Parts: sequence; C-alpha cells; structure tokens
Amino acid sequence: MSRYQLECGMKKTALKIVVYGPEGLGKSTLCAEFPSPVFIDVESGTNQLPIARLPRPTSWQMLMDEIKEVRDGLIPCSTLVIDTADAAEALCVKHLCAKNKWDGIEGIPYGKGYTYLMETFGKFLDLLSEVVERGRNVCLISHAIMRKFERPDESGAYDRFELKLTKKVSPMVKEWADMVLFCDYKTYVETNKSGKAKATGGARVIRTTHAPTWDAKNRFGLPDELPLKLGEMPVQLGEVIPDMVAEQAAAAPAAPVAPQTAPVATAAPQTAPATPVQAEPTTTPTTPTTSEYIAPDYPERMKKLVDLMVANKVTDAELRDAVGKTGNFPAECSPVDYPEGFADYLVSGWDTVMNKYILPARAIEAAKSAPVPFN
Repeated sequence: MSRYQLECGMKKTALKIVVYGPEGLGKSTLCAEFPSPVFIDVESGTNQLPIARLPRPTSWQMLMDEIKEVRDGLIPCSTLVIDTADAAEALCVKHLCAKNKWDGIEGIPYGKGYTYLMETFGKFLDLLSEVVERGRNVCLISHAIMRKFERPDESGAYDRFELKLTKKVSPMVKEWADMVLFCDYKTYVETNKSGKAKATGGARVIRTTHAPTWDAKNRFGLPDELPLKLGEMPVQLGEVIPDMVAEQAAAAPAAPVAPQTAPVATAAPQTAPATPVQAEPTTTPTTPTTSEYIAPDYPERMKKLVDLMVANKVTDAELRDAVGKTGNFPAECSPVDYPEGFADYLVSGWDTVMNKYILPARAIEAAKSAPVPFN
C-alpha cells in the first residue's frame, strides 16, 4: 500500500497572478480591487491610490524582508501586490553588482551575470510561492515592452508585447504564474480614401488568452477579453480570485461559550467586627523601561543601510561592533567615515550581518541582564 494519499478533483488555492501592460493604463487600480490587497510599491507609483502599502523598499534585502513579513502573517492581508516586477528586477541587479563588486551586469563574460540574475530572481519567486502556500494571493504588476519576434519555422519577424523583464527572467515569471493578464487599449486601424491609416477606439480591455502579439493565459475558462473600468473588478475575474484568508476565518470553529448561571444569594453569617490590621507596605518590582529607538543620522547616500537598520532596530553602536568583528574597520570608526560603496556592500550581505554578528551579540547581552534565580 502506498504511503501517500491520492487526491482527486480540483483543489482551491490562492493564486499567482501577473498583470502587465502599458504605463498609465490602470494596472495598479485594477489590483487595488483584489481581495484585501497590500502593496509593496517598489517604484512609488501608487501614491494617489487609497490603498494599504508597506514602506517603499530601497534595497533587495528590504524587499525580501517585507515579503517574509507577509508570509509569516505579520501583515494582515489576502493579496500581496508587487508594483512593479521590473522595478524589483532593477533592485536585484543593483544587489548583485554591489555584492560581487561589478560595474554592471552586462560586462560579465559569457552572460554569467544574467544567469546569476535568473537564479536570484528565482529565489524571489520561490518566496512569493511560500506566501501563496500560506493562503494569500500574490500579484506581480509589470510594464509591457514591444520586441521583435521571429518563429524558427517561419520567415520574417513581427512585433509583440512582452513583460518588461530580461530575456531569462521573463519566461520564468510567466511559467510561475497561474494567470497572466495583458491590459491594453483596444484600437482599430482604418484607412481613408487617400490611403492614410488612422487609429480609432481606445477602450481599456484585459486580454486573458494568448495571441501572436501578446502573452496571456488563464486556467479558469475566462472570456478572451474583459472590460477594464477604473475602480471596478470585472465580474468574471472577481469570481475566480479567492479570498482564502476570509474563507479560513469563516470556517474556523467558534470558541465555546460557557453557560452563565445565576448567582445564588446566601445569607452571610453575622460575625463580630474584626479589628483592623494595618497592612505592611509592599514594594512591587518595576520593569525597567528601555529607551526609545533612535534612527541613525547618516548621509543620504547611506539611506538603504539606514532603512534596514530602522526595520531591525539596529543602533549605531551595534553596527560599528559588527563591522569591527568583520575586520573591515575598527569598531571605533564611525559609519559616516566608511568609504563610498561599503554601505551598499553591507546592504547586500545584511542577512550575514544580522545572523552572524548582531543577533548573537544581542543574545549575549540579554543573557547577562537576565535575573539569576535563587535556590
């Protein structure tokens, strides 16, 4: 007998969605209609939308940290929206260049830079998949770009819309998604009597299936084309995007309520008045109050580092101590005096800085301040 249980039929899960199209079409406005969305606005394009958003990530590490917060349920939401995927890819490129001390990703021989980019962005998609496994939809917004495409079995090339991502990352994102939606303007080209072509129409639409001139897909039998109206979710699309968080909360059993019994009144026995006893003064131990965290005042060029320090409540002294332990600079050296580029180097290896130096040092300090029990 097999050790694994066989599952049959459809299984309802959260969805991985990609929405792309030209700029200013209303992609972010459409995603704001998804169930309980929270945006990670990488490119600061949603400031005019009344939405819930996390702080704009200024580094790749900060972006990954914010996604982990959503994955772990620390941010209440039903849908996580990354706006945009191409801006996130740009952060990934800067992260790799700072980590490996590259001048640019294009100059790496044999295209290895783009291979590293594909592997690192793949970890980003794996983390987003973990968010989906916890019951939250994930939506990647991307801009569109027009590229020449030539089939190997046909002569001649033609233009088609694609995700505005590098050639190795773009197909990986499309494979990752359950649904790829292409938002576009529906236009018609008419030729007048003089032979001049004129474009008419311009209605906003959502393409849900593949065509030679764009990429799109869905697994729910949606119509090939849906209307895109600002502030409205298309009915057919809204029916297939689940709100797993709300459904799980509704399915959770309610806590049992203990029956309330009426108190029985009993006659109190009459006793002689007792002489008042003066209570001895007691002292209650007070919990020591910790000083409020103050963000370090570093130059603007170190903003990415400051953002990570503030998110993890890392003080100036903790950072100097960690850098001193690495041997790069003495602990007495102020971070302001670090050479240009060293702050970006710390940002690219922030996980190592936290897990190898800062967190163990905090654990030692906490052990020192812990009260010693008496036998």
